[in-house]
Amino acid sequence: MKRRMVELLVFAFLMGAFIVPQQGCNQVVSEYTEIEPVAQHFNGMQYVAMSECTSCHAEIVESHMQTSHFRTSSISDFADQLQLFEPGANELVLADQSMAKFVIEDDQAYQLWYERGAINPLTKDSMQITIGSGHRGQSFLFWKGNALYQQQGSVSGDGDQWINSPGYPSRIEPHRPIMPRCLECHATYAEQASLVSARPSNTYLSRDILFGMQCQVCHGEAAEHVSYHRKNPEELAPKYILKYSDLSQKQRIDACALCHSGSRPNKWDTEKRIFVPSFSYQVGDDLDAFLEPDKLEARQGAVADIHANQVNLLMSSKCFQQSEGMDCATCHDPHSFERANYRKFSAKCISCHSSPKHSEATLTATDANFEDCASCHMPFNESKAMQLELDVNELTPVRIRNHLIAIYKNESTN
Repeated sequence: MKRRMVELLVFAFLMGAFIVPQQGCNQVVSEYTEIEPVAQHFNGMQYVAMSECTSCHAEIVESHMQTSHFRTSSISDFADQLQLFEPGANELVLADQSMAKFVIEDDQAYQLWYERGAINPLTKDSMQITIGSGHRGQSFLFWKGNALYQQQGSVSGDGDQWINSPGYPSRIEPHRPIMPRCLECHATYAEQASLVSARPSNTYLSRDILFGMQCQVCHGEAAEHVSYHRKNPEELAPKYILKYSDLSQKQRIDACALCHSGSRPNKWDTEKRIFVPSFSYQVGDDLDAFLEPDKLEARQGAVADIHANQVNLLMSSKCFQQSEGMDCATCHDPHSFERANYRKFSAKCISCHSSPKHSEATLTATDANFEDCASCHMPFNESKAMQLELDVNELTPVRIRNHLIAIYKNESTN
């Protein structure tokens, strides 16, 4: 009996020695929240939710969420656009008298397309994904199984009318498949169905798209960074994160050129005999290894169109060529909504051109705006590539800011 009591006391002591440290460990762990990835890149990189960044960067995250970059794609929500579904505003008639109706049923928005004179719709598809921040317009996507398609009805830049989606003829056409290269400029990540096919596909392994341009698009993998700083809150120097200041000028420009250097298709991998998969490029890589040159500019004598070609136009400017280290962020803060902040942009110009030399004609011009340098030196121009059918069979070019900084004579800058 005595031996049995000793064994029980030893056992109790050992259990106590084991349990106490475990409880202490749990107390430490309770201060650290395990990070749950929201997606995993095919290269192994884990994506974390933007909410993981707010504990240290709340103001930056909140500001970035107001930008067009972040709002370039989202789950469709028409709570602020209900007027588009009211009778008299919810129809679109094309040149061949086919028509669409836009309705909300059971809290879901639909496009119903009718052939000329038909009573029953030819197609009825829900508007599940919104592409575009709304500044120049919005287009809509829907899933058919795991295949993603664009719908033919879009919303104009003013947001007050339905229009035929850009690129569609003025008649009912088959829905346009949405390829990964399209999503690459409108989403942080989408998991493609096949990475080894000779041809890209509009099918995806998951419908869980990471919408908008989130933090990791520009800052690279963040899971280790977030984990380290949560465990070491006293450490203020950023660890395990890509720092913009460490990038070369070309690397900084390439980060923007992924989506702002024209219609560059995926590069052909001669060894694997496939196109380089979209979403392969990561900030810091050489973009030319992932994308071909702009297919429109590659044609002899072609003039760069201003739509989505801001990088090439900027690099053709004397401002860029005569400035050391200039890149897109020299003028733009990617974390802030800056549209129409003319004084802020003009201040950027004045920082290099403190005493601009204007001609007598410019100085006496009645419409000269000396608080807005861009109005004269980066005027709005009409795009040949992007045109909207605001009226039946009548295309209206979209006007876009020209990033070829220059002296423009006898041109309208309104």
